[in-house]
Amino acid sequence: MIGALAAKKPVSQAEAIRRATEKSVRARNLYTEQTVAELTAMLTDAEDEVRRAILRYKSLGSLPDNKLSAVEGLKKLQADIRETTSRLHQDQTLLFRKTAKASFRQGIYRGIDEFAVAQLPFYRDLTPNGIDKLATRVFTLVNTDALDFMTNYNMVLAGDVHRELADGIKRTVMNGIATGKGVEDIARDLGRVVKDPESFRHAGSKVFTKAQYRMEVIARTEVLRAHNQGRIKFHDQVGVRKLEWMTMEDERVCPICGPLDGKVFDTGRFPRQPAHPNCRCTSVVAWPLVICGGELGAKAAAEPDACILPPQAIEKQAKAKSKEDTKLKAAFESGKVADLKTLTVKQLQTLSKQNGVSIARTKADFIKLLDQVEPGFDHSDLTGAVLKAKLKEHKIGLLRTKDDLVKLLAKKQRALKKAQIVSERLKKGEGLHVLTMDELQEVARTKGVSIYMIRQDVIDLLDKLEPEVDHSGLKGKSLIEAQQRYHIATTKNKQQLIKAIEKAAREEAAQTVTREALKTIKIPKGTA
Repeated sequence: MIGALAAKKPVSQAEAIRRATEKSVRARNLYTEQTVAELTAMLTDAEDEVRRAILRYKSLGSLPDNKLSAVEGLKKLQADIRETTSRLHQDQTLLFRKTAKASFRQGIYRGIDEFAVAQLPFYRDLTPNGIDKLATRVFTLVNTDALDFMTNYNMVLAGDVHRELADGIKRTVMNGIATGKGVEDIARDLGRVVKDPESFRHAGSKVFTKAQYRMEVIARTEVLRAHNQGRIKFHDQVGVRKLEWMTMEDERVCPICGPLDGKVFDTGRFPRQPAHPNCRCTSVVAWPLVICGGELGAKAAAEPDACILPPQAIEKQAKAKSKEDTKLKAAFESGKVADLKTLTVKQLQTLSKQNGVSIARTKADFIKLLDQVEPGFDHSDLTGAVLKAKLKEHKIGLLRTKDDLVKLLAKKQRALKKAQIVSERLKKGEGLHVLTMDELQEVARTKGVSIYMIRQDVIDLLDKLEPEVDHSGLKGKSLIEAQQRYHIATTKNKQQLIKAIEKAAREEAAQTVTREALKTIKIPKGTA
């Protein structure tokens, strides 16, 4: 036994990091499957609700076999299905938001854990709790614009799937009625959510099966994207200069990723991962492999040219960042122009991004500025290259100036305070109907409710006006024509705004309940 141990070759630092990376991949894959299972469970519940809603109309006589449905019965069925798919969208959207942030943070956690497992100086002394705390510090330091983009991108993808699901259900029901099918056949035509992988491969492409497949692809791809981004952001923050592309090195490696395996890239220019839907690749640290001050014991150097920052340097950076954040928050909450003017342009840009104020000028801004430098000319029709040339001629920048941002942030704070006053009025029992149209629109904006009639609003209204007609495919010119036929305005009226705000409030309350439920879902260490 002793001889065997003596003969065992010591593991190199590079190999130790590679093995730790493989451990991270296993944790990532476990979380991915947990996410897929949760999404599938939500879709199964929705499928059961839709199926029960359809079958319920047989006993009520509202959807008689082989006959066109009674208008009122069809209205109720459509409302039930719409409520179910809307709730599914809300629940899955919340889960996607949670998993994007959790996966990103897990990537940071695993990046730190890899150094600890590889026994790198200072990192090897971290406990699991210490790794978790350091991950939180890194999360506050890294630029999360990529995470925000990924989250929004996920919302777009999920929204597309849910629209297709809702439209597919409606088409199946309407086609079934038109062709004289019974409710059992219509329910069967919708397909089922299939949990067994082998059965799923042979389940065909019906409405629910197709939605399940697309949701699973999105979940697997986007969890991996967020996880890998978290690791790369950590590596970049601590000074890792080069990363190596790492495949799973099995028979499933594809022609896209195979040639990239083992190739080394600068961290800041590392190719996009995942490279394609269902991609499983990751990255591994290539250089440097030395911790700053590692040879000096506790006296770790701050930032030598080619070494990785130790945990204590990250802690120092996080404290400085926290101090600056406190300063920015105080300036914004005061809402005073004088306080905001004490900040630098970069700090104002940070505040703007945090509070939904664009740092880029809009076309309206450009036209206004051009009108000032060229009075008497109409610039409203300028677009494209002509507009760019004019902006260049007068040296008008694309980004807003310090004074612009100060004014907009002060205005934003006034709007928030006004919304708070309205909110307090509502808490005292004063209904939305007592608010003016301007106040309602302000409430709508703070709640993320559009004051305009978006495509789905118009379709929902048309469904009520023409319940026997399928409007789900309307868009562009055909949607505008239908809107004009019934004189549907482009902006919501007072009653429509009130309903939309009340709906948003109910959804917010439901989301709070769902968030609390999601907290009970077990998440691998490093993501909580």
